[in-house]
Amino acid sequence: MKKAAVYVANRLWVIIAIYLTSIVIAAEMFSVFEAKSFADGLWWAVVTALTIGYGDLSPATVPGRITGVFFGHFWIFGIIPMIVANIIVKLLEDKNAFTHEEQEWQEDILTDIAKKVGVKTQETPPDY
Repeated sequence: MKKAAVYVANRLWVIIAIYLTSIVIAAEMFSVFEAKSFADGLWWAVVTALTIGYGDLSPATVPGRITGVFFGHFWIFGIIPMIVANIIVKLLEDKNAFTHEEQEWQEDILTDIAKKVGVKTQETPPDY
């Protein structure tokens, strides 16, 4: 389960797909429960997901209100943190960092050069 969550959180396209799918599902549920058009449901879902909440459309039925509570929490505590985490990871990722293999190769080469020129390395502790 943890690997799936990391996979999703690290791929913006997956987050966007989940978001758009949930918008369509919420819009359809709202339109059915509240006897409104799909366009009204879509408007309500987007306004709710973005936490704008104009109040021009709000659920009046119990199933509509449960839908609103569920999707409101889903977007706030599910989708938004994944988007923020994705942005932070992209900003903090060091694209110039050496891989482990590159670091090992550099260490081997430098150790070889140090031995050839007679410089002591960590493998040969200095004299104190």
